[in-house]
Amino acid sequence: MILQALWWGSGADRWRRIVPIAPPHFKGLSAPWSARVAERILSPGRRLRHHADPGRAHRPRQARRALGDVVNSLPFVQRLRAGYPRAELTWIIGPAAHGLVSGHRAIDRFLLFDARDRSRWRPFLAELRAQRFELVIDLQRILKSGVITRASGAPHRLGFDRARCKEGSWLFTNAKVPPNASPGVTVAQYLEFADFLECPPAAPSWELPFEPFPRSAPGRPRVIVNVGATKLANRWYADAWARVCDALVREFDAEVHLTGGPSDRDETAEVARLASVPLVDQAGKLSLKQSAGLIASARLFIGCDTGPLHIAAAVGTPCVALFGAADPRRTGPFGPEHAVVTHPVACSPCRRRECNVAGHPCMADLAPERVLERARAALAAP
Repeated sequence: MILQALWWGSGADRWRRIVPIAPPHFKGLSAPWSARVAERILSPGRRLRHHADPGRAHRPRQARRALGDVVNSLPFVQRLRAGYPRAELTWIIGPAAHGLVSGHRAIDRFLLFDARDRSRWRPFLAELRAQRFELVIDLQRILKSGVITRASGAPHRLGFDRARCKEGSWLFTNAKVPPNASPGVTVAQYLEFADFLECPPAAPSWELPFEPFPRSAPGRPRVIVNVGATKLANRWYADAWARVCDALVREFDAEVHLTGGPSDRDETAEVARLASVPLVDQAGKLSLKQSAGLIASARLFIGCDTGPLHIAAAVGTPCVALFGAADPRRTGPFGPEHAVVTHPVACSPCRRRECNVAGHPCMADLAPERVLERARAALAAP
């Protein structure tokens, strides 16, 4: 995202723009940019007035991110919008994730960019530099977002402290949020940028746009069971999912929907085959906005560390989250209403994409009964 503020240049310079990269891009800040914030970002000798010129453009940007990171950045976007209501916010985003957040009221413009298409890099970077951003904020903290941050040509580039950056991305920023020994989950870490930029305090909100989904029959709680996960090390097993589904239907007469992307169809079909109760298999059948609507209509979401888990947290659906290789302290769902279930082993969390330990014990040994215990508590809550 690229956030711009205003700084006062020397000599004949007039008010100039400063910006951020990761989620969005802004234009025309109206909120005062405090001298304290300016001193953190601007190079020595630059001075800042407590004034914003409404005639100047103020722009931020966001590099393409994983779906969960896109969802988790929305509370920051919301606070940024509240702090700078006249800003024009542009989001650099991949085509897939754009399908989820398109139409978000805090964002004025989306710039679609598929980093996998090498033919698009040259024209994209040319367009990026043509914007003449002055401050870029990199929330993604990986090599790709770092390259985009640096290639923007912005003289001021704000990112995470070095300890929290990956793939050398700290090299591409020249201003950083302070180190944090206990940073919390991703949402909380992104909100550190809002605090750094002195946006008004506010309770986290997402306002994720979605297509409403028909409600379940009265007396039948709807439960979403999301079997997919991009990283193989984060996945649970079909027979375990089937046992959980059987118990939910028998004990609560639950309407259980199996969800996932097109690549998860074989897995959901296997879960449905192993289960002894009827299930609704939605894998690959819904758009992201329809999936968000389905999740919003549910009483409970059960899944591993994956984008739909964070969608559930964003739309206010209680979650039972299964974690093994992933670290729930970093990528767990935001909020006290969600439950995290783990099976402790010495190698967990390893954060690997694929398990390198025989038997994948962190997930294979995670008992369905432990997941059901948390699911029962959630469904019994008023």
